[in-house]
Amino acid sequence: MPPHQNQPKGHHEFDDFIQNYRSNQDQHVALSGESGAFFADYKAQKLYEWFPVYHHKSITILDFGCGDGLMTEYVHLTFPMAETFGVDPSAKSIEAAQKHFPSSHFSWFDGTQTPFASESMDLIFAAGVFHHIPFPEHQTCINEIMRILKPGGHFVLFELNPFNPLTQLTFRRSPVDRDATMLFPKYARQILARYGSPTTKYYCFFPHFARRLRFLEPYMTWFGLGALYATIIKK
Repeated sequence: MPPHQNQPKGHHEFDDFIQNYRSNQDQHVALSGESGAFFADYKAQKLYEWFPVYHHKSITILDFGCGDGLMTEYVHLTFPMAETFGVDPSAKSIEAAQKHFPSSHFSWFDGTQTPFASESMDLIFAAGVFHHIPFPEHQTCINEIMRILKPGGHFVLFELNPFNPLTQLTFRRSPVDRDATMLFPKYARQILARYGSPTTKYYCFFPHFARRLRFLEPYMTWFGLGALYATIIKK
């Protein structure tokens, strides 16, 4: 069931970007030769690749910081038996998500407490979200995520890799990221370590012109120069 929404909705910085968010994203990832939609789908496919345990199961999946809901939709298509949810502190982003992707449940939240019951989600992911959250608030967000994650469930923190030069260049050019700070993989593991033993997987090594080499990526998740990385923990 969709969560009940009863909090007042204040202005959020992403409210100012949502109208042109996708076109801006496409422009600023153009160096890779791909689009923002490509990367949303790419991350959804990584979830499917990394978690065969969830294939063909009726599970609950949460997109923490879902923005306009595009990746939520790709995850819904990739895990068709799952019930998919998205939360975001940007009310205008949630309005866009609800309008364009009615197959999932989207809710505004205040950035700290989600409207879900404890231990209600099988899989939670945050895709490019934490570099927009002030660092002193990271642990509060992690605590909330782990509260609603089921025992045995997984949390995936997708982030930009500061060690990749192309990522650095793209990040500096993006107006959406002007007040953001990238997370180093070691730091991402540290904020999750109180809940278990997190692991890091690197991905997105090859731009579009070298896409024929992408079949190698499953064998390169240990190599720390991928443009993106994911820190994963099992509760």
